[in-house]
Amino acid sequence: MSFRRSNPTSRAGRRSTGSSTLEAAARAKRARDHLARKRRQDLHRLERDRARAAGMGDRARVLGVFSPLFFVVAVLLGIGLAPLLGEFILLRGTPLERVAVQGAEVLSPEAIARETGVVAGTSLDTIDPDSIHDALLRQPWIESARSLRLPTGTLIVSIVERRAVARWRADTSDAVELIDRHGARFNGDLAVGGPLPLVSGSVAAQDEIPEEVMQILEEIPRYASLARNADHLTILLPGRVTGPDGRVPDRLSGYVLQVGEKGPRVLLGDRLLAQRVARLAALLDAEEATFRAARWIDLRYADRAVLQTEPVSG
Repeated sequence: MSFRRSNPTSRAGRRSTGSSTLEAAARAKRARDHLARKRRQDLHRLERDRARAAGMGDRARVLGVFSPLFFVVAVLLGIGLAPLLGEFILLRGTPLERVAVQGAEVLSPEAIARETGVVAGTSLDTIDPDSIHDALLRQPWIESARSLRLPTGTLIVSIVERRAVARWRADTSDAVELIDRHGARFNGDLAVGGPLPLVSGSVAAQDEIPEEVMQILEEIPRYASLARNADHLTILLPGRVTGPDGRVPDRLSGYVLQVGEKGPRVLLGDRLLAQRVARLAALLDAEEATFRAARWIDLRYADRAVLQTEPVSG
């Protein structure tokens, strides 16, 4: 029977080796756990940075879209508040010293200043531009108006006057109005309008003068022979010239231009009016004696003018 003697040193070495392995494994595990935590932290930080960057980008885009709008609103607020601030600070207590009128040609500056209704010495902040505007537009000759108060004590009034191109008389009335360049009738002072052609006929009260009449009126000033006799010209609307039976003869249909109270009536028709007015002016320049002797002249034919010496009915 044999016995093996154990070596205490060997067992201690094995125990030491096993313990070192466990410690190394534990350290490795701790290292892996630390790296995992580190990766999770880095990933969380990266996601947070991305979210922050995206939020900043969204805010930048929103600001980029709305910044011009904010700027426009700020400008409009400034423009809207500036007059109020000016009235309160600059105009308050400043007396009106003079009225400066711009655009007056037909009316006198003095007459326009009176139309405003303002009185010298009135504090500028108590003068209402809207009231001045309404007061000026009650003058028939004024088409548009605006005003500006200056802290120097000056009220600037700028107007656009109506330009009268003809007088108007309806068939059913002896009253005479004026016609402006837009074909609208208005009750202005006839003396101020100067020498103007007369338009006579029947138009509904709310209607403007027909475009054909405005075309004829536009052509008249182009020719000296017609322009110098403008106040002796009468444009008769269709239906104004009638025969003995009260009807409009076919040969006298359309627009008629009468020269003088007893002068010839010129049939222009209802088309090619500019060309026919030009032919009329040429005829008047070349054969004035023949023209004056005629009672009516038909210019509706392209190659000739038909003159007739017998009186025109109507």
